[in-house]
Amino acid sequence: MTTFALWIVLLPTAALKFVVNLTPKDPMARVGDSLVLTCNASGCADAVTFTWGTLLDQPLYGKTETNGPVSLQIFNPVGVRHINKVVCKATCRTKGEKAQTSTEVKVYAFPKDPTISRTDLLTEGQESNLTCTVPDVYPADRLIIEWLLGDVLLKQDEHLEVQTATSVFEYRPTAQNNGQNVTCRATLDIEIDQRTRETVASMTVQYSPRNISISENTQVNIGDSFTLTCRAEGNPEPSVLWRRLDQDGHSVVAGKGATLLVEEATWSHGGEYECMAHNVIGNRTAHMTVNVQGPPEKPVLYLSPSGELKAGDSVTIICQSESGPQGRVALRQVTGSQGAELQSNQGHTSITVQSLTARDSGLYECQATNPYGKHTSSINVTVRDELYTENQRTSEIVASMTVQYSPRNISISENTLVNIGDSFTLTCRAEGNPEPSVLWRRLDQDGHSVVAGEGATLLVEEATWSHGGEYECMAHNVIGNRTAHMTVNVQGPPEKPVLYLSPSGELKAGDSVTIICQSESGPQGRVALRQVTGSQGAELQSNQGHTSITVQSLTARDSGLYECQATNPYGKQTSSINVTVRDELYTENQRTSKIVASMTVQSPPTNLSVEVFPSAEFEEGQNVTIWSQAVGVPAPSATLMRLRDGVELHSSDGTFHLVHLGPEHAGLYLLNVTNVVGHQSLSFSLSIQDKSASPKTVIIPAVCSVSIVTAATIMIQFLRRASKTSSYELARTV
Repeated sequence: MTTFALWIVLLPTAALKFVVNLTPKDPMARVGDSLVLTCNASGCADAVTFTWGTLLDQPLYGKTETNGPVSLQIFNPVGVRHINKVVCKATCRTKGEKAQTSTEVKVYAFPKDPTISRTDLLTEGQESNLTCTVPDVYPADRLIIEWLLGDVLLKQDEHLEVQTATSVFEYRPTAQNNGQNVTCRATLDIEIDQRTRETVASMTVQYSPRNISISENTQVNIGDSFTLTCRAEGNPEPSVLWRRLDQDGHSVVAGKGATLLVEEATWSHGGEYECMAHNVIGNRTAHMTVNVQGPPEKPVLYLSPSGELKAGDSVTIICQSESGPQGRVALRQVTGSQGAELQSNQGHTSITVQSLTARDSGLYECQATNPYGKHTSSINVTVRDELYTENQRTSEIVASMTVQYSPRNISISENTLVNIGDSFTLTCRAEGNPEPSVLWRRLDQDGHSVVAGEGATLLVEEATWSHGGEYECMAHNVIGNRTAHMTVNVQGPPEKPVLYLSPSGELKAGDSVTIICQSESGPQGRVALRQVTGSQGAELQSNQGHTSITVQSLTARDSGLYECQATNPYGKQTSSINVTVRDELYTENQRTSKIVASMTVQSPPTNLSVEVFPSAEFEEGQNVTIWSQAVGVPAPSATLMRLRDGVELHSSDGTFHLVHLGPEHAGLYLLNVTNVVGHQSLSFSLSIQDKSASPKTVIIPAVCSVSIVTAATIMIQFLRRASKTSSYELARTV
């Protein structure tokens, strides 16, 4: 009975024990959120006094609110400074009892997705550093960064020690990686949970051209059209350059683009073709052959030297004709020798007649023959034989004479204004006997001239900037010539600027470089150069038509995107170039290389000049050297054409040696310099010195004008062609 009574007395005392509880227990809060700790006291009938603190007596950086037996500690917003062991102490004033409890506050930060850099600047086979950055993460030592290519794990980094965590993945990409996704996955293990963020980027891998395909060997009839195609894979997408290779291994640029269209095949279109697919990484080539077939061209038949022939002189009669396959060329005298054949050969033939007499006068005929047909040309040869007595002069001329006179009453089109891309026609007419032939020249600002065409009418189907300028019409026959001039102004919006570096290639810290920009337009427009990145788009330089700026002692800060804009009243065009400056730092055990960007740019030939040594007027048997110079990237090659007969020389350094010159070397020459971007041309003349001991009056039959017209036609085709080889010598041929 006594035991039962004691239990009754103790039960109320145990139920009223003074205790405090703190919730939540071991909280994990995200940086920037709000956290409320609740301290709840029980077992005290009177008011309770609360005190908040930390285990190491550090500031709480919070706000306290108390209401009766409940006290709140509020952290808003939560930060890294709130990481601590928080203690809640309570005192029951009635009982004089105290109680306390504690909890550990933990925080984490994972505010942003990872960022991946350098996935768009990859080159096949070159080691690249892909960088994944996870900003403002906490605690970094609980962060795991994984690299994945598709679903394949490539690399894993963990236990990082910085708040902004970075993982660098060294990778050597292949062409197959182009367009594939690379993933940076960041996982923060915060004990109670795992938080994951990831970023996916598509890789752009540059690789050289491959899998090149080209048209099969083609046979085409003279005058027909034909199309060649060439395609290749690569990144950037390859550009295509066509070259035609001659029998000597020299090459002539035939066109650009995946498709080469020849609307009217000539003999010059036959031969081996090379397709070169190229981009900034490399190039790949393929070859095929075009055979042009058809009847022979009308033979070109002429005398050397030309002009009046007298008894005792010597003359060479020359005949040549193109055909496919090459035909037999036969030369015969129609009158005076009963049509006997004098000489024959494949493609061309000639015969030299020494000590001429009146019996050598007459009609000479040249016939070219192949399996597809034949063509004939003829020329009337006159030999003057004069006999003198004391009181009488008898002159016998073995040929009929016609009164000839030089061109006169010349008329030409008025000055013309034409839009870029439109067609225009120029006309020029003159009187004369023989009927004058017409040669058109376009004069540039330096006074040089370029042959533009031949014939009374000059048709330009699509005007380009190069068609603008002063035109000269020269009406000429064997007696003389007369000229007239007019101007063509081409107008339209600017061309896309050509923007390039000089020197080209890799740039290192401390180097100097000139950034050059030029654009054609009508009227000439303003060209402005500015740096898009690094200098907040500040304009660096501007001028009319072209501009440039030289940067000395380059640093990595000069790297970035540069932009050139050409503007005139008809519109504007913009080009840009990414400039790379390689800045390398070396330590004893480590080499750190930072590459900001890269670019190599090409430019067409400009500033063409020519010099003839010792003189453009030569003596028979003399040697002459022709030097030409032009600026372009890559360095242009040069081709020299003798317009009278289309004979060509090729040089990679612009130097030509003409040896043992004779009368056949006199005449108009065209020099053309070419690289893969464009070309520039100018014409000049070589002439033989007159010998006063044997004056000659020029009498050229009208048939000889065929050679002049043919030469002008060959020259027009030549403006699109160029070659790459060493200097050559041209020996005298008879």
